[in-house]
Amino acid sequence: MKARIVEAQADLFEVGVISQTAEVESVPMDRLLADPSGPPLVVVGGLLDAERLVDMRKLSSALARARVAVIVVPPYADLDLGRYFETPVQLGAGRRTAESAARITDGALEEVLGGVVKVRSDHFFDTALGAGVLAVDARSKPVLLRYQATNTAGPVFFSALQLLTYTALTDEEHRQSLLGHLLSWSPSVTADARENARQPSSPPKAEAVGEGVLVSVALLLAASGPQTAELLRSRAGALLGVDLSANDVGRALEELTHQGLAASDASASSDRGALVRFLEQRGMHPYLRELGDLLASEETTT
Repeated sequence: MKARIVEAQADLFEVGVISQTAEVESVPMDRLLADPSGPPLVVVGGLLDAERLVDMRKLSSALARARVAVIVVPPYADLDLGRYFETPVQLGAGRRTAESAARITDGALEEVLGGVVKVRSDHFFDTALGAGVLAVDARSKPVLLRYQATNTAGPVFFSALQLLTYTALTDEEHRQSLLGHLLSWSPSVTADARENARQPSSPPKAEAVGEGVLVSVALLLAASGPQTAELLRSRAGALLGVDLSANDVGRALEELTHQGLAASDASASSDRGALVRFLEQRGMHPYLRELGDLLASEETTT
């Protein structure tokens, strides 16, 4: 079993813990950006800070296109995790008192690990993401999530469980089994996928609308229909936890119009069926349903 880490984290204690389960390769960030294909990448949360935001977004996008799994584990430098991976809704970590077990909610994972894993956690995830929850804590808050930008993208596993820490609250066999299971997600990557993964570094791709922005606008248009650009921005912040600028909205509408999915004006009618299909292709239908429920609740309380 193999794993990669960003070279900047090579001296961390947590990397030594990974090496007890897998063969670890330290790779410079620029090399990962140039050719992301390979074994899963383990990201210790300290790598996620404001200074690396741009690089991490580029890297996460390249890894997703190359169908490479990413495993994000504590400790975290920034609790606003979703912005580094451009999730369509907010994904943050919240602190709480330590717990020693988590309940598995994913059927496939339960078959491998059983119904409960005894691994310490002192964080949970605060997010509107419902699909992809793999394990929850005693209050049914997510502590292990799988996020995929599209059905064919490599997944990002967000873990609040301390998979790289030795502690009395953790069963070592459970910790290593869960870590090993996540590291075993390694689909074959075709030459085409490797080539596509390199494309973000080219100037045309750098100017493209980010997938997170595009999906956020599509979600709001499909869920709530015509609306002003200002209302769309307001709802993106309040309901999705996404801060969209007027330029973001304009560029996203331009791209959706180019694809025949929306009108160039957010207040004009869009092809909802086409928007739904666009979102379904990216595995976003559960989020669309949740957003529809949130908007329905909003309307009944106003």
